[in-house]
Amino acid sequence: MIPRIQCKLTPVPPPMDDKEFAARLHSFHRAVYASVPSVFDRVMVKFWQPEPGCVAHDHCLLHDGRQWHLFVLSNPLALHHRLVEAVRGGNVEAARNFPYTVGDLHLAGPSLSSLRTVGRVLTESVGEWGTLAQTNSFVHRVNNRWVNLYCAMGPRGQRLCLDWSDDLVHWERDPANPVWAPPAWAGGTDVCKGPCIVQHGERYLIYYNLNLVEGTSTVSLISTLNFRTFDDHGPVLKFPCQYRGTQGCESPSVFIRNGLWHLMVGSGDSWWHAVSNRPDRFMSTQRTTSATVQGVYDLGPFHAGKVVCHEGRWFMTSSFKAEHRRRSRQQGIPIFRGEESDERGLLEGLFISEIEWDGDRPLLTKPNLETDRQTRRSVRSTVSAHSLDRDGGKEKEFARLGSRGLPVVGELGRMQKRVVNAQKGVTS
Repeated sequence: MIPRIQCKLTPVPPPMDDKEFAARLHSFHRAVYASVPSVFDRVMVKFWQPEPGCVAHDHCLLHDGRQWHLFVLSNPLALHHRLVEAVRGGNVEAARNFPYTVGDLHLAGPSLSSLRTVGRVLTESVGEWGTLAQTNSFVHRVNNRWVNLYCAMGPRGQRLCLDWSDDLVHWERDPANPVWAPPAWAGGTDVCKGPCIVQHGERYLIYYNLNLVEGTSTVSLISTLNFRTFDDHGPVLKFPCQYRGTQGCESPSVFIRNGLWHLMVGSGDSWWHAVSNRPDRFMSTQRTTSATVQGVYDLGPFHAGKVVCHEGRWFMTSSFKAEHRRRSRQQGIPIFRGEESDERGLLEGLFISEIEWDGDRPLLTKPNLETDRQTRRSVRSTVSAHSLDRDGGKEKEFARLGSRGLPVVGELGRMQKRVVNAQKGVTS
């Protein structure tokens, strides 16, 4: 039995009052209005390449305090077309023979460039759930344990399930699985996937993709204190279905920064961004007097992204799928949803961009993960040593760092500015 609340839509208190939010939203809107979508190659670098013939699809990236962990759907592309053909034809028994979307690969390492395979998770189904798909891992710390919230698909559609671990390696199934199904008010839809967990005080907010019978694809919200009972908060953002790219919205990534809630999600050809002063509403009504309302804008051709904050630095990941689709159209190569040619971009691996912030607007920049780490240590040494050394030797050190093609934005840029200001006798 699924422990859900079907009728009660419980509001979540906003952390920021409407007046303050209106001012920040207006500044955000002006900045976004003057911007253009990012170009993939200018802001992304590859950080993981799958085995030949295997895809890099939905994924979860986290740092446990000691090392990075990547959970990613990575199975042979050759299985894809046969699975889609069987599912669309209603041939469940045949579909089970092509586990393209069953099981996530787990990798770990001290840096993103040194990830090594640990094993696989989600390889065994929970009864009928997981026989057709079992993926969308979202791993999150809960007290002293880890929870993996994921999507399991069977002949009757999709459900959300839980696994638990003490060490991120050995996992046990929650006996209550599946823990969440499409609620009654959704009208009988069977799409329920792509979870994202955000801890808010003692409560865990769970965003997921839920399609409605009215024809919209939503990011919807449930919450829990104990992962046993759940409050239903309904849709927080809705999209029409798309003809290009992903049909529904997919892979929500939600986070809070400086009191403002951010939601990023894929739909169609693009990766969309919305903001709010509260976690349960990312839309607002446009009136004849409205200059700024809550909505979305296109960040660029990204797919299955995740936003991660580590040691004060913000990152956004992506597969190559949306960019592959864009390039195929640009080159006049005909592809169609569900065909192997449409999925081939997933063979290219996973990519990452660093987020710099213009107020509340994210600016995607291309990181150099290895050089940045070495340089940050060098710049910190330069800054700390400068108070004891004002003989001009640090100008040479700064020039040496600059000659290595180092970025001049974000934290590193601020550190470099402190060096320059210190040398000029300016207090930063």
